[in-house]
Amino acid sequence: MSSPRTPASLRSSHNVWYPRFRERSTLPHGHGPRPTKATLPASSTLQTTSPSSQKPRTLRSLHRHNSPTMTTSITTTTATTTTLPPHPPVRRVVNSSLRDGKPPRVSPTSPAWMSDSTGGAPRPPLVATLNNKGVEFLQRQQYEQAHQSFSKALLLLQQQQSPPLAPTRHKKPKATEERHSSPELELGLSLQCSLEPLVLPDTSSSPRRVQTTATAIKHRAEYDEGMGVFQAPLQLGQSSYSDDTNSNEHPRGTRNEPATILFNLARVYHQQDHLDQALGCYRRALVSLHDDSHHNDIYLTLAILFGIGHIQYMRGDHADSLQTYRTSLRLARTLGKESVPVAACLNCIGVLHYVMHDGDVPTALESLQTSIRIRTSQLGKLHADVGTTWNNLGRVYFQQGRYGPAMKAYRQSLAIRRSAHGDSVDVAATLFNIGQCYHQEGHKDKALRHYQEFLKLATHYFGKAHRDICIVTTCIGQVLHEQKEFNKALKAFRQALRVGRAALGTVHAEIAITLNKLGNLHYETGDLDGALKAYHQGLRVELAVLEPGNPNVCVTYTNIAEIHKQRGEFAQALTHYDKVLRLQRRHSCDPLEIANTLSSIGYVRHQKGDYQRAMDVNQECLRIRREIKGDVDEEVASTLTHIALVLLKLESHDMALQVLSEAYRIRSLLSNGRSSGANTEAKPTRDIAFTLYNIALIHHQQGSHEQALQFYLETARVEKAALGEAHRDLSITAYNIAQVYYQRGDMDLAVDYFTEALRIERLCFGPDHVTCARTLNEIGNIELQRGNLDAMLGCYTQALRIYRHHHGAVGDEHLVIYGRSLWRFEVVQPAAAGMA
Repeated sequence: MSSPRTPASLRSSHNVWYPRFRERSTLPHGHGPRPTKATLPASSTLQTTSPSSQKPRTLRSLHRHNSPTMTTSITTTTATTTTLPPHPPVRRVVNSSLRDGKPPRVSPTSPAWMSDSTGGAPRPPLVATLNNKGVEFLQRQQYEQAHQSFSKALLLLQQQQSPPLAPTRHKKPKATEERHSSPELELGLSLQCSLEPLVLPDTSSSPRRVQTTATAIKHRAEYDEGMGVFQAPLQLGQSSYSDDTNSNEHPRGTRNEPATILFNLARVYHQQDHLDQALGCYRRALVSLHDDSHHNDIYLTLAILFGIGHIQYMRGDHADSLQTYRTSLRLARTLGKESVPVAACLNCIGVLHYVMHDGDVPTALESLQTSIRIRTSQLGKLHADVGTTWNNLGRVYFQQGRYGPAMKAYRQSLAIRRSAHGDSVDVAATLFNIGQCYHQEGHKDKALRHYQEFLKLATHYFGKAHRDICIVTTCIGQVLHEQKEFNKALKAFRQALRVGRAALGTVHAEIAITLNKLGNLHYETGDLDGALKAYHQGLRVELAVLEPGNPNVCVTYTNIAEIHKQRGEFAQALTHYDKVLRLQRRHSCDPLEIANTLSSIGYVRHQKGDYQRAMDVNQECLRIRREIKGDVDEEVASTLTHIALVLLKLESHDMALQVLSEAYRIRSLLSNGRSSGANTEAKPTRDIAFTLYNIALIHHQQGSHEQALQFYLETARVEKAALGEAHRDLSITAYNIAQVYYQRGDMDLAVDYFTEALRIERLCFGPDHVTCARTLNEIGNIELQRGNLDAMLGCYTQALRIYRHHHGAVGDEHLVIYGRSLWRFEVVQPAAAGMA
């Protein structure tokens, strides 16, 4: 039978995350108490949302694993082909703001910018001067001044189109001209990506999709994944290209002026996260290059494409972003297959395959490994870009559960990043990723140390009220929870909530994750009220920020139902389980998850006495599990056991025996490896012992003492081998064996087994537990019947003392003496004297 489950981790994302109750998260987890074998076994457990499998991150991915908690996907819009619209004619505009001495407000959608820079007299140096001044402002992060300079330069270009230029058309190059851009840079046709603002569809759902676009953008901007290369603004007026083609910087030379200025203006918007405006400028710069037959600026084209791809990535439009970077790769290879731009494209392609739900892991690994090789060859092994790619490679390995290679990659990254930049934010990100590896491998002390190192650096760079401070503090609390340092864990979770609410507000997915973990902690420490409060708070947040079909919502409903089930509040438990089932069916959840919910509903209906409906639900659960997993599977055997226990309540003892025998057959096959074709000796397990016990119990209830004794003794043998000599299950079995011997009239063996049960109970529960009083009472009754009055009085006295300790004055009522009424009759009415 499956053990009852206890809380573990919320879809852990961040998680790395403490596992969900369905045992699917990435981190180690605990198990709750198993019910006594005389009761129906519970089949459900609290779950945790996170994440499970949480991916490691450049800190941007801290919120994902999780884990494990946290088994996930991001729903994105489909890549669509956008044909760039015909370029409208440039119009002369008299700008009053320029006459007033005020900088013009340039609209990134204005078609007046899109003039052809081919042919004609060279531009006056004022355009280049304004552009280059804007570059200086942008490099100093003086965005308003940079915007004004670039806008004036564009306006001047527009005014110098005399007469106004008609819409330019793409010219076929002459036979003597080299055009690297054909045919792959017919970008209006072959760059299959949407250049309009991305709006995610309402049906998108994923445990990783728990943040707003703005938050994701800000978060990603803080850590380097290598997605934003070619960021340097471009100057005008240089006469020749630089020979340094192995750099990520742009070689300088005579280039398309409108495209260059538009690119620079796009960088102003991009660096301030004004993505709509940035995308508009990138798009128009691309059109200007597309219509220019006199300039062949590959680097500028790559820079624009990288800007577009980066924005698509930041918005979660991964399919379009991947297509953009693939187009960039084809262009970059015209510079040489071993060039640095090729390595930059491969790094971006590898990252996208890592983050995409349907990404190709082998392609991600190959792309990142090739990028490392090229960058190491061209830039040196200690270059910061090499360290970034090592970190990305480690994340892919981590996602696959290959923690050894992941750790090796992270350590390479850490050494390079520290050498290049000292204790930077990117060093902090890699420290966190190493901490996740240690956490997954069970090295909790090392994980804690790396999380704390990250916390120190992140606090230095971001301050105390920051999202990532909340995330790592939650991770620290999780490690402390697993180390059973409950007070410290509680303090960490509460601190994470304070930080998260200050940084993110009260309604945010990270707040829900922390509340879930806080609830799990309360549950494990027995504070069911505190657990229920935390779960309800987390549920309110999840319903506000997640889609209705998000798995985390189902997890929290299930945790709440589990609390009510533990309290015996079966009506409330059933209400929440029914909500979970409706959500799962409505949103096409994994059938095995639906089966788990059906199993829990079957248990609750059993406990409510609704046996027929419990039978129906369990049979549906059995059908799903058999269809997917086959006959020889532990969950199938567990479901059969539940069905058998319902059949017992329906007085169908023979059918219950048949079902339990099938469960025993399956578990025996699983224990000796026969399901995989092996032929090894059977290994005793608790599940096998549980099945044997229930078979014995049915024979016992039917009065078949010989068969009951046979199965009880086999149960005891398996329990000793699987659980040891002092386990509560063994005490229950010994007690029942003693009962069978007593009912057969074999008092000596009955006393022996009751005494053995008492020994184990005292070891498990302590000498003053009420269970010990019950067993002492039984031994006293046998000694009474055997005439051993001293032994009888000793047992009754000890039992009565324990009962009074637990029940006070009414404790005497719990003492049961066999034959008491008959014995009293003989005392009150002694035998009559013989007749005279």
